[in-house]
Amino acid sequence: MRALSAATLVVAVSGYAVIVVAGRALDTVGYEAFAVFWGLFFALAGLIDGLLQETTRSVAARTTAGRTTTTGRTGQAPRAAAASYVRPVAVAAGLAVVVATVVAASGPLWAGRILPDGSGLAGAGVVLMAVGLASYTFQAAVCGLLSAAMRWTTFAWLISVDSAVRILLALIAWAAGWQLLAFLLVTVVGAATWLGLLLVSPSSRRLLHEVGDVGTAEFLRRTCKAMLASGANAVLITGFPVLITFTSGSGVSPGALAAVITAVTLTRAPLLVPLQRFQPALIVHLTAHRDRVLRACVLPATVIVATAAVGGVAAYWLARPLMLLFFDAELVSSPVVLAALTVASASTALLMVTGSAAHAAERHSLYLAGWAVATVAAVALLSVDASPEVRAVLTLGLAPLTGVVVHVVALTMSRSTIRTATS
Repeated sequence: MRALSAATLVVAVSGYAVIVVAGRALDTVGYEAFAVFWGLFFALAGLIDGLLQETTRSVAARTTAGRTTTTGRTGQAPRAAAASYVRPVAVAAGLAVVVATVVAASGPLWAGRILPDGSGLAGAGVVLMAVGLASYTFQAAVCGLLSAAMRWTTFAWLISVDSAVRILLALIAWAAGWQLLAFLLVTVVGAATWLGLLLVSPSSRRLLHEVGDVGTAEFLRRTCKAMLASGANAVLITGFPVLITFTSGSGVSPGALAAVITAVTLTRAPLLVPLQRFQPALIVHLTAHRDRVLRACVLPATVIVATAAVGGVAAYWLARPLMLLFFDAELVSSPVVLAALTVASASTALLMVTGSAAHAAERHSLYLAGWAVATVAAVALLSVDASPEVRAVLTLGLAPLTGVVVHVVALTMSRSTIRTATS
């Protein structure tokens, strides 16, 4: 856990650093285009994280069940049934092809909207997005296998190198005077880190042969639900710049949303970025406590609320002065907005915890339902006739709580039903 904690610090700092460097290296229009491209990539990567989560749950559950069998090999599935179990890495290969094809085919629908007119970058942006997400599909499967095996040190190295490569290339691009295309490459390049890991680590390569606790068809069904839920998660976290851009309509001039996008991106990082990296460990923990999963959520939920409260006070007094050291004034929001967005990040963090609880309890439909309700609420709140700052605070503060209510009520009712049936 120390290694994973250190890795989350690297990830958070690197994410901040890339945003700061891009703000320095690009003009306002270029920076806004980069921020939206960055948000779109990580929103779609968040969708693919459903594969990571279900791989973690499935392989961890199979390993736990295997320890109670009489196979003669502790932690392994019975030999007779092993062939019927899914191999997550094989699913990842097929999914990578589908992802690349869909992104490439849909490119004309979105590339021109998020990249500056006349820049000639639309085609390059589509190619980078397709290749990067196909590669990330394998990275998600590898991360899931590492998490299920509780190889936290290796997992920590993988996500640390992923982030460190991005900031290193961003600094090189800034020093060399490269513009938007270089920062689009910076966005996707870390998704190939899994290749380096498998090249240098024979023990990690052996994990590619691990199987889950269900067959391929059932694994795909559960993965699709997990992907839809994690995609909704990503829309509210990394994909929020894309969401607010598309819900603001075509009447908004280029660069007008840059300040609120920067505020949302930076205020979510202290809480949500570490939690995203700890989520596989959280799923493993909650899977081991499926019989009292809501009780197991109390401690992380308490830490989240306390952290957000302290962070909101700190953001009110410190965030704007610190941001003015690195960003132009036109990219920095008011202290009230920065504090409110910091506190609002707790809502999404709580939804991530309750969603992980539903996933660990094998309530995949419930997991999806909570995130779907939150996403619908977010779109509705973003349609309110108000400034971008007010819409952002309302959406990030209130929409995720609707999903939390769905998860908690359903899990509580399910637990009560089980107790009644047992008695």
